[in-house]
Amino acid sequence: MLLSHYRMEFVRPPNPSAQHLRCFAYLDEDISAALPFLNTVVKGFRFSRQPPSLTLKLPGKLVTLTAREIAINMVQDQVEAENLLRWLKDKINEAWAKREAIEPTFEAAAAPRVLDILKLLPQTNCRACGQPTCMVFAVSLSQGEQSLDACGALDQEKQEKLRGYLKDFQIQA
Repeated sequence: MLLSHYRMEFVRPPNPSAQHLRCFAYLDEDISAALPFLNTVVKGFRFSRQPPSLTLKLPGKLVTLTAREIAINMVQDQVEAENLLRWLKDKINEAWAKREAIEPTFEAAAAPRVLDILKLLPQTNCRACGQPTCMVFAVSLSQGEQSLDACGALDQEKQEKLRGYLKDFQIQA
């Protein structure tokens, strides 16, 4: 087991009206050697060589792993942070344990193409999703920041196509 212990710290963002927390997990062990293996096992990470880090976009949040820290930009409470950190710890240890059978990946995962997403959207610019245009909504979808459910004008067939397309990039829409 590579990662056994970490210490969590929660801070409020500088915006006084923010209802969420930021979570930092300070790791007792250096996980930098495991990052390329984790990058292979869990799709959707953005890998950076210097300094070695992985960033994962989840709906409404960014998670960044470095040698001795995991940072989560938005969590509702300690329980949400603990669940996410437990999942990451398991994935890190699983990738490390199986590293002999895993080809490490030092590249960032491919990103979904915004124009491919836009082609499947209704392109009405109705603003029902909260965005000024379908193009902006497509960008938000490509980054995992918004759900397909926000687009009320999207028919079921195109919604399923988009879900399948985004799932290939580990984006839950």
